Formats: sequence, C-alpha cells, structure tokens
Amino acid sequence: MNRRSFLKLRPTEEPRQLTSAERLANALNPQPLQITAGLEEYTTPLTARTAEHLLRRTGFQYNRAEVQKIIGKTAAEVVDAMLTITPSTLPSEPTWAKSMPSNNLQLNYSQNDELRSLWFTQMLNGTNPLLEKMTFFWHNLFANEEKKVYYSQYMYWQNDAFRRNPTKVVFPYQPTQDTNRTFFGNIRTLTKAMVRDMAMLIYLDGNQSMSGNPNENFAREILELFTLGIGNYTEQDIVEAARAFTGWRVEGLSSNFKGLNFDATSKTFMGKTGFFGADNIVDIIFESPACATFFAKRFYTFFVYELPGNEILTQLAGELTASNYELKPFLKKLLTSSHFFDDQLFGAVIKSPLDTIIGTARLLDLKFKDTLIAVRALGALSLELLNPPDVSGWKGYHQWINTSTLPMRQKFTDGMIDGSSLVNTPVPETKIDAITFVKSFGVSSAAEVVTAMAGYFLAFELSAEQKTALVNDAFGGYDWTVDAPNAKAGIERLLKALMRMPEFQLM
Repeated sequence: MNRRSFLKLRPTEEPRQLTSAERLANALNPQPLQITAGLEEYTTPLTARTAEHLLRRTGFQYNRAEVQKIIGKTAAEVVDAMLTITPSTLPSEPTWAKSMPSNNLQLNYSQNDELRSLWFTQMLNGTNPLLEKMTFFWHNLFANEEKKVYYSQYMYWQNDAFRRNPTKVVFPYQPTQDTNRTFFGNIRTLTKAMVRDMAMLIYLDGNQSMSGNPNENFAREILELFTLGIGNYTEQDIVEAARAFTGWRVEGLSSNFKGLNFDATSKTFMGKTGFFGADNIVDIIFESPACATFFAKRFYTFFVYELPGNEILTQLAGELTASNYELKPFLKKLLTSSHFFDDQLFGAVIKSPLDTIIGTARLLDLKFKDTLIAVRALGALSLELLNPPDVSGWKGYHQWINTSTLPMRQKFTDGMIDGSSLVNTPVPETKIDAITFVKSFGVSSAAEVVTAMAGYFLAFELSAEQKTALVNDAFGGYDWTVDAPNAKAGIERLLKALMRMPEFQLM
C-alpha cells in the first residue's frame, strides 16, 4: 500500500458516491462526514450488505452462516438478540480465579497468559460478540496494565466486571462473591466499581492513598480520561477528589474501606461542598453535561466513525442522560439508527488488530492450532491484551496502520490461507478448503467468484477495473471455472490478493 498516495486523495463533493480509493483516504486521514440521518430507527430489512456492516461493527467480523441468519430481519430484532445474554454461554472462570494472589512471578505470568487466551477464544468462538466487544471497550477506557498490576486474579476480576457489570457497589467490594451483576449495565455504577476495583487501586496507586497524603493519580485520570475530558474540571477539583478517594485498601480477593485512612473533612468539588466520599464524587461527575458528551463521543468513535458531528453527538448525549446512563437502551438506539447505516460509514474505519486476526479467522471459519501464538500476533500488531500502552489506552483508528504493522497484517492473513508456519504467525488448525468455501456461495466462473469473494470480504464495491485485475492475476483470465484442475491454487491466490488489498483493512 502506498500510504502517501492515499493521503493525497480528497473526499468527493458527493459523499454518498465515494469510491474505494476515496474511502481509503478518509480512513487514513479522517474527514468530517456530512450525514443528515439521525437516531431515528432504521427499519429496512437487512440485506447481505447491511447485515455484514452491523456484524462488523458490533463484533469481530462474521462468518457466512451468521450473515445468512439475519438477512431479512430488522436491525432492532438483531440488536435485541445481541443484548440478550444467556449466562450459560459465558466462559467458565479459570481454576485459579478464586485462589489467593501469589507473589510467584512465573505463576502470575502464566495465568495472565491463560486469561489472554481465554478471552481471545471467547472473542473468536463465543456466541456474544457484542458483549466481548464492550468488554474490550471498557478495558481500553479503564485501561490497566498487567505489567504493573501483576496479580492475575485482579486482572481476571476486572475483566469479569467489564463483561458482567455490577448493579450496585457494596462494602467490602468482593467480586468473587458478588451476584449483583448484569450485562450492558449502568455506566455510573460501573465507574463506582472501578473506584474500588483491586487492579485499579494497584495500577493508579489508590491502594496507598490516605488522609493527609492523598494520591492524585486516580482522581486525575477519572476526570481527564475516564469521564469528562480536559477542560471540564480544574486542578483544584483533582485535589478535592483525591481526598474523597482515600481509604481503600486491597486485601486478598477484596478491597475494603478503611475509615481511619479516609479524609472525612469537607470538600468542594465542581462547585459543590460537602463531606464527600468516592461515590459522591462519581455522582457529581455524572451530573455534568460534559460527562454525557464524553461518553457519547467514546461510543460513537468506537462503533461508528472517528469524527462525530456535533448534531449526532448532542443527540447521543441526550440519550445517555435520558436513560440515566443505562447502556442497553443507549446501544440499541445507536446501533439501530438510520445514522449508523448511512452508506458513508461502510468501510469508513480501519480494522483493529482484533478485527484483523480474529475477524479474518471468523471470515474463513478457522480455528488456531496454538491460541497463545495468535494472542502474541495481536501484540505484534500493537495490541497486547491486558497491556495497553499506558493509562490512556490504545489510540487506535487510523493509527493502527503504519509501515511496520501493515506487512505484519499481510503476513498473518497469508498464513491463514496457506497454513504457512512462519515465526510467530497464527497458524490455522486446518487449512481452508478453498473449493468448498467458494462453492458455498453458489458461484462458478472467474467473474462470479471474484464478485462473490470481494462482496464477502470487503466493506464496499470494487471497481470493474479492480475486479478484472483480480481475475487476471488469480485465474489468468475469464476462461477459468471453479471446476478447473488448478482451481484450488487460483482461489488461494485470489483470497491472498483480496486480503492484501488496502480495502481489506477497512470495515
């Protein structure tokens, strides 16, 4: 991919008629989109194209059966099903999850690797892709690094809280015994849980914060990175909040509130004065209009596009406030909206490493021989699960692609087609049966195969010239058919070529 040439391109005057090259340019160098549709419900029955768009954005790509299953349904029907979770479909907790944390370095290293592999497997094979995508959303927002937290039990129970959101927070905070959980729960309540989360207390040094010597790390990050954003609080607000967050201590598999370590004196925070504790501070934060705007923008950029317009941002912030920060109705409103299905948004964002590794395997319906090697491949693409680069998480979006990560992406997808066993390459358990795979689409000729495969693997239509080039490069011309003696080699060439196209990096 000649990245410089893409960056020279500019959006067309008619945004609903973007070519693939122009979509590439916008993804690499994001431009505001002129989308007039709002949050009114998209009621048109799903086609293959709109079904694929919904599945791309709400999970980690799709397989053919998943697409076929929802064609003809409404977005509301599909999203309702996504938001309805059967607890028995969740992964079992690791055998060590309720064991007392150990200072054994090798043991924690091994158990954190096991947690990464379990989560990766759930994203790849699980029946709840939207739930796992939200789990990653929270992991990236409330970013903690396993390298500092160290203890695998604390990383596991934080990850579990992102998946099974607490419905209330109690003293002491004991996630191993907490049955007050739900899926797609309340954002404010989850934020309160993070105040006393064991991993968070260690990561941002709340575990040592006490009256007379408050640590400001968590107070600063909850305001700047977790809820409000720069410009919506003062330095004095950080000082006052830090005093309110004192008193929490990690003890075994729980965190306890120690009154003797808590600053019980009066505090003035964001214009309000009182004898505030941690939960009072969170409540005041969530009363600020800036908080609703902050979360509206985070959800929009995660599910829709990197640059939200002011009008849609205002609408989304209003939905969050109206729902009292309940996530389930908010997600349904966003993911079933006419805005979400606007044509300009198809192929408008760059795939994350999760979409590249897990998503490609799902597109091909493949499993991996060694899950941990596949997990390591994510790290090679700048996304190491449980280890974001810092407290601000992964920047993502157009920053996922650079001169180092693009060749790695292409090496990994090549390996998924031909089973090549290069160093640190996620090798599929079994090679794809190329002929059976293509025949399942009901196509035979070279032109039909190229059209079907491009339609399935890419988020938007290729030009006639691009399709002709693929026919010639993969099959040597239009005389080829799927029953030709060399059909398998030709199909593998085509799939590799498609996955090496810049268009394949978009979703």
